[in-house]
Amino acid sequence: MIKWPKPPNSSVPFEKSSNPARVGFVILNSAKTFYVGDQLQVMLQMYDFEGHPKRYGGDYLQARIHTPALKAGSAGTVIDDQNGIYRINFNLFWPGKVKVFVSLVHPSEGIQALIRLREERPERVYFKSTFKSGAVSETSVCNLCLSQSQPLCNFTDPRTGEPWFCYKPKELPCSARVTHAMGGYQKGLLIGEEDHYFQSKVNIKKPILPRGRNYVIVNPSPTAGRSLGECVPGKPLFSPSGFYFQDKWMSTNCNIRRFHSPANVMGCLRGKTVYILGDSTIRQWFEYLTRFARLRMLGLKTQRAANKRLINSQFAEDAVNKIKMEYYPHGTPIRIIPILSQDLTLIANKLDDIKGENSTVIAFGIWCHFNSFPVETYIRRLQNIRRSILRLLERSPDTVVVIKTANVQALPDEVSLYNSDWYSYQLDLVMRKMFEGINVAFVDAWEMTLAHYLPHKTHSQQVIIKNEVDVFLSYVCPL
Repeated sequence: MIKWPKPPNSSVPFEKSSNPARVGFVILNSAKTFYVGDQLQVMLQMYDFEGHPKRYGGDYLQARIHTPALKAGSAGTVIDDQNGIYRINFNLFWPGKVKVFVSLVHPSEGIQALIRLREERPERVYFKSTFKSGAVSETSVCNLCLSQSQPLCNFTDPRTGEPWFCYKPKELPCSARVTHAMGGYQKGLLIGEEDHYFQSKVNIKKPILPRGRNYVIVNPSPTAGRSLGECVPGKPLFSPSGFYFQDKWMSTNCNIRRFHSPANVMGCLRGKTVYILGDSTIRQWFEYLTRFARLRMLGLKTQRAANKRLINSQFAEDAVNKIKMEYYPHGTPIRIIPILSQDLTLIANKLDDIKGENSTVIAFGIWCHFNSFPVETYIRRLQNIRRSILRLLERSPDTVVVIKTANVQALPDEVSLYNSDWYSYQLDLVMRKMFEGINVAFVDAWEMTLAHYLPHKTHSQQVIIKNEVDVFLSYVCPL
């Protein structure tokens, strides 16, 4: 499922690598009359820096169509023919002048460097913990796997078997661990010519220009569109999963409700307890909802230790409408400012601790902090979460469970080595497959960020977050 095509030779000179500046995409049948509901196909041939056509695939491309005047956009599906030729399919969802945008995220040769780093250098993102006892304080490096060149503290979770280790402090016992935090990023990771494959203005998220016209005129459909049902968990997630029109996400799967006022949100969540679990990209949902619905913050207090701010889990409520909302960051690995180690709750364990009922809503997202590790690490984590979801739904079938997918992000030079969209795309494919066929719902943040006109960011801007939350709440309170 996530196997990626390789260049024919393990070492490719930079001059023979993919050069987006020499490539032009072509809209096939651009002169035909297009209608809403038709499919548009684009094709391109990849070239190297010497101007020769490439004869193998493996480049990572992203594509979308858009109409700026309508604030409309949709993601495309890239098909790699593995001979240097790529075809990109788009569904035409709205009438008007529809433009095509294509970019090379990484050349195939750069992908091989990313694969090498993922397998050989999983420690390139490292973490630290503070150990304290009385006046004595020590800091140690921590990670999923550490060299056994010195004694280790084993913090493997007893319930799930999820591993975590720290180097043992020189004086203090392992039981004195107090905090977890991001440590840093190792440098000097690339070897040989690999650094040439990660140049922001050359071959990372570099736009590919059209060869000829970059747009088509789409006419209104002569036939009525199909009617969509309400948003209910358990439906498969198809691609494209939707499109933007007037900055509103229109799902191809179900009818999305618009929660334009605090009263709309409170009416939906009245009497419910909402658990939001995961990384900072889903914490944005908690922050948006508490601010927009004007919930009273209860647990958003910070503790201070050794003059460093500590993040805790966050809680909010509306006592009148009997709404409770809780956010918990997912467990290690997580790149975060210092947090009490006791507050790091694995999603699987938290799900097992939730009784669940028809007034319980759960949303979770977990991906970004696993980008630098072998895929097997992420698979194990999702397997644990999947088992917990099945147990939860068995004891409480009416509990609503919603999963936020990964999203695209900005990729300055070195960021790609730790957080590339290609890493995220691979994890996203695994996540979709892992939860296929069970009674959960998805918010397709991947397409919702790829299709939008705003620049890619790890933490999406508010217009995108609002649309994500509207999709989420549409599963909680369907039309």
